[in-house]
Formats: sequence, C-alpha cells, structure tokens
Amino acid sequence: MNREDYIKALIKSHGYTMKDFAKLINMPYTTLLSILNGSIGGAAMDNVLKICGALNIRIEDLNNLADKMDTDEPPASETAGIDPQLLKLLQNLPTEKQIALKLLLADK
Repeated sequence: MNREDYIKALIKSHGYTMKDFAKLINMPYTTLLSILNGSIGGAAMDNVLKICGALNIRIEDLNNLADKMDTDEPPASETAGIDPQLLKLLQNLPTEKQIALKLLLADK
C-alpha cells in the first residue's frame, strides 16, 4: 500500500467520502483527488498539512510509511503469540477496516 492509498483508507475509516473530506478541510475536491490519485509527495505542503491535521497523523508518520511499504508481511516480532487463524482473518480485512482497527486499538 502506498501513502496515497493509506490516506484514502484513513479517510474512509473516519467515515468520510472524498467529497465530504475535501469540504471538511476546505480544499477543492479536484485538488484532493489529484493529490490522492497522483503523488502526495508532489503536493503543496499546506495541502498535506490540512490532510494530515484532519486525520490526526503527523507528516513524519506518513513519511515513515513510505519506508515500511517494502513488505506487506508484518515482522515476526509483531505476530509472535497471535493465533494464526486470527492473524489470517485480520490480514484479509479490507485496508480501511485494518486501519480503523489499528486506530481503535492505538495507545493514545
């Protein structure tokens, strides 16, 4: 999953449509679509800040995601002790549901 797909999934997991999210962050819908269908790396910093701020993520986290995208498999240390059947069910969830679950379980 690339950064753009991650952002799209986060938007959906927060219950927004792309149009509603664009309205929420006061960004033209076409601009949001261009960013998320192209490259967030080429977007204006103000626009990236609006997106990250509304989703409560840091730009650094988004940047770190790019470094971790090389593998779809979580490290063995993260899956140690987890029931294999449960792990398989979790991995088969749609991306937006995986992200929603991570947000629910995150230490905040």
